[in-house]
Amino acid sequence: MKKLIAMLLALAMVLSMAACGNNEGTNPSNDTTPTTPSQPAGNSDVTPTVDAATLGGKLWAAFEAAQAANASATAEEMANILATDACIQFMCGAMPIEPGFQAGFDDYEVKGFEQGAVYMPMIGSIPFVGYIFDLADGADVAAFIQSLEENCNPRWNICVTAEQTVVGSKGNRVFFLMC
Repeated sequence: MKKLIAMLLALAMVLSMAACGNNEGTNPSNDTTPTTPSQPAGNSDVTPTVDAATLGGKLWAAFEAAQAANASATAEEMANILATDACIQFMCGAMPIEPGFQAGFDDYEVKGFEQGAVYMPMIGSIPFVGYIFDLADGADVAAFIQSLEENCNPRWNICVTAEQTVVGSKGNRVFFLMC
């Protein structure tokens, strides 16, 4: 009897993984493609085109306001500011990160930043991850942003997909969000 129950549980697990595992690439055809940033000539800021009513739009606006008010904040302090924003409807935490593999990027190692921080839900099944990256003076911000956009996977979480990707920058500070 125990063997039968164990086999049924294993079968149920395999079937559930097969049902959730239909990942046909890193950017599914629904509304998960990254926003198209615009970079004005002579300005190092990259401003994403994003609907202000969406969670991504609200957090981008919060980032812009926090950056204006706290320009000297560290990446981790900025991530903590965003993690506690009222538009996030779940318990969110922030912590510093090192260059390497990050949630939402599959086999891509995120490198080329001096400081970084992640803010994400305390519950792993919510398709949400945000990053703040501080790049060195003189770094190619546009190339860094492009590498993030090309290598992110809105379906990094099993069975759920982020509906929106927002990437932008203020100077050498890069904002990245999949939600």
